[in-house]
Amino acid sequence: MADTLSVKLSGYWQNDDGYVKNVTTGQRINDDDGWGARIGIHGELSPSVRWNGSYAHIVANGENILNFQCNPANPSDCNGRFATTGIPSGKSSPNSPFASLPISGRKKYFLMGNYTTTNLVTSNFEVDLAEKMTLNLITGFVAQDQQYGLDFYDGRSGPSLANPVPPVRGYERGGFAILNDGTHQQFSQEAKINGSIADGLIDYVTGAFYLVERNRTDFADTFTLSPTSTLVLADRILRNKTEALAGYAQIDVNVTDQIKLTGGIRYTDETKTLQVQDNRASCNDGTIEATCLDTFNLVGPSGLKIPNKLKTKQWTPRFAINYKVNKDILLFASATRGFKSGGWNARATSVTSFLPFGPEKVWSYETGIKSEWFDRRLRANLTFFYMDVNDLQTPSALVNPNGSATFITRNFADMTNKGIEAEFTVVPVEGLNLYVNAGYQDAKFKIDRNAPDFDEYGIQSVNAQQKACQALIAAGNIPGGTGTTASCGVGIVAPDGTIADPTRVPHWTIALGGNYTMPLGGSGLSLVPSLNASYRSSQETNAANYTIYSGSITGTNGTYPANPYGGDEILNGSFTPSAWFVNAGLALNGADKKWQLSVSCTNCLNKTAANTSLANTRYIDPPMTWVARARYNF
Repeated sequence: MADTLSVKLSGYWQNDDGYVKNVTTGQRINDDDGWGARIGIHGELSPSVRWNGSYAHIVANGENILNFQCNPANPSDCNGRFATTGIPSGKSSPNSPFASLPISGRKKYFLMGNYTTTNLVTSNFEVDLAEKMTLNLITGFVAQDQQYGLDFYDGRSGPSLANPVPPVRGYERGGFAILNDGTHQQFSQEAKINGSIADGLIDYVTGAFYLVERNRTDFADTFTLSPTSTLVLADRILRNKTEALAGYAQIDVNVTDQIKLTGGIRYTDETKTLQVQDNRASCNDGTIEATCLDTFNLVGPSGLKIPNKLKTKQWTPRFAINYKVNKDILLFASATRGFKSGGWNARATSVTSFLPFGPEKVWSYETGIKSEWFDRRLRANLTFFYMDVNDLQTPSALVNPNGSATFITRNFADMTNKGIEAEFTVVPVEGLNLYVNAGYQDAKFKIDRNAPDFDEYGIQSVNAQQKACQALIAAGNIPGGTGTTASCGVGIVAPDGTIADPTRVPHWTIALGGNYTMPLGGSGLSLVPSLNASYRSSQETNAANYTIYSGSITGTNGTYPANPYGGDEILNGSFTPSAWFVNAGLALNGADKKWQLSVSCTNCLNKTAANTSLANTRYIDPPMTWVARARYNF
């Protein structure tokens, strides 16, 4: 290419057999296949104008289907990972088990799998307006198509206190399944000016940002009762749009060579809109029945109309100070406000559960030290943090009386999280790199004890729900049993009537590892072995901390084969014990690193742990996995 223009091409292809055996269909699932290609262009258009542009096309086929360490159809077989859903894997087929159901559109022909195609375009024009002033015009466009059919219940009903380990059914339409056909587009444009004035006393950046996102999702939820009976819980088209305009400015004042003060502000004006259309024939015959999932019908349990437009305007400032003790030691402190916009419970299957939730706001405070020692052979960083979150958006899922699942997101409470993080990197000899990172955190929900018992939509407050749960327990009821599922072990009220712990915030985390580059004589080749390990302490993985343990229990509301308080074995649900994971790899690099051959293992000790749970089911991490890679740079 010409001296002023350069082009970079890259691509990848991967083929994954899948690590789960579906003993009902005989197929392997939870694979991760795909390919992608990218072209990037860099142009020096003039001495003061530069341009970077890229286009990427990515095709992915990968899912995370519920699976088990031991075969549910043969519990003595624990050699691998297993599933028993009866939905055949694939993209679509005219013989799909869903084809005979009253489901609209091409999704009725979907099989089990998750297929996405993404096109991504980026552009960045950079213009020098003056000696110390630069303008960037940054454009982005993303278009994605996604089609999936997923079974969340492994071809049977969901676990509950009365039925903690549902018998294997292998239903060909799955247990609780979602068929989803979506198209998504996002465009963004940013104009940014940064520079320096007053002989370097002040560095600044200011700009404006615009984003518009449009989504169309055609999806249906099904729940199978028997081999011949499947309920279509909902079949609808959701159209939603997000439009946001933001402006920002930040200045860094270099008070001295050692002290820097930072102040910044961002203003965001965002609007979200929503339209829902029920696909059922009876809702498209010229009349809209009260039960139709239509925008016109959306009301809360109190009868209050659910808005189809949400607006938020947020100021988010940032303040920071850096003090450079010397060239190797930096002390810092910062305070930053951020927010996450609100939305709706888009997975709702009834007109009264399509509830809105508001924006989540957070103040984050940090202070610490960054340092280098012994001629940069040791790097040691220490950070103390405190987060104060208002109106935390908490996703949750519950099992309905009929056995299906409901997904909800609410601003249940506020939350605080405080802790410390330490990072150490050391190079004791040339070619050997070692690191140790450790962290401690303590996260807690904060409940409004003065909140009214019900909000404007008729939803019970956490405070009132907790009192109701505690009254049920005091009367001898077993949480999770008959008459308790609306109050105990749902939302963020734990089964024992306490406020639950936030999810996926273990108190302790540790990561350590290293690699060693060994030159192979004078050939230019090098061999790089690597080893790392990570630890996390016990944690909860669903919002209500609801776990089903072995051991029967009796209360005033009945006798149950399992209990929510504790036992010798975790049968299903939220709690996951502490765990260590070990990964390793070996790479052979060519001369000048033009090529590389590598082999690696993830979870080399084949440990089993859950980091996610959904509607009382536990999603365990992948088993020991081996990957071979080949790469060539040209």
